[in-house]
Amino acid sequence: MLISEIITEVIDEIGGDSEDSTLSAKLLTFAKGALRRFPLLCRDRLLYATSYATLEAGENTLSVPTYFLAGKGPKAVWYEESGRREIIHKLTDEKFIDYYNSEATGVPRYYHIASGTIEFDVKSNVDRVIYFNHLCEVDDITATSVFFGSSDMIEILKDGIKATYYTDYTEDTTGRGDKKAAQFEDGLNKLDSRYMREFLGTHAGD
Repeated sequence: MLISEIITEVIDEIGGDSEDSTLSAKLLTFAKGALRRFPLLCRDRLLYATSYATLEAGENTLSVPTYFLAGKGPKAVWYEESGRREIIHKLTDEKFIDYYNSEATGVPRYYHIASGTIEFDVKSNVDRVIYFNHLCEVDDITATSVFFGSSDMIEILKDGIKATYYTDYTEDTTGRGDKKAAQFEDGLNKLDSRYMREFLGTHAGD
């Protein structure tokens, strides 16, 4: 779902005009503000995105993905073959030199990142789609960006947008801003609980 589509839903729900470009721009700013708060209150993997690019035959470099969070590196890099995910492993610059062969052609097994470029140990023997699971930089998100969370996360994001809208953009005196802020925080807390349950286990020793 595009960020612009989420903003359109919010505009409909607050009774605004979807043709109001000023309001749309404000809500995009509010969306970014809400997204920046996600990692402050929960450890869910919301801010991870999956990007992909084609590594052409005879090439061994790709530019880092759009929205790539500099300095953090991808969580995983892989290509798919016969329905299986084949992981390409990251090496330090020093270790990468031991495997790098500028003349060899084959299946990339290792990579490192330097100056905004992902370099693989060999030239690809065929056109190969490379996938990257990486942290996403919120500041680079635009209205045409694809939201990288699940449907329930969309509703939490909408609560965050509305909380700022009612509190900072209108002269609302009905408490809707406080209500949406509470719903936003509650949603983030539930995301954190889900993360604890799914990835850390619910009991000591899990």
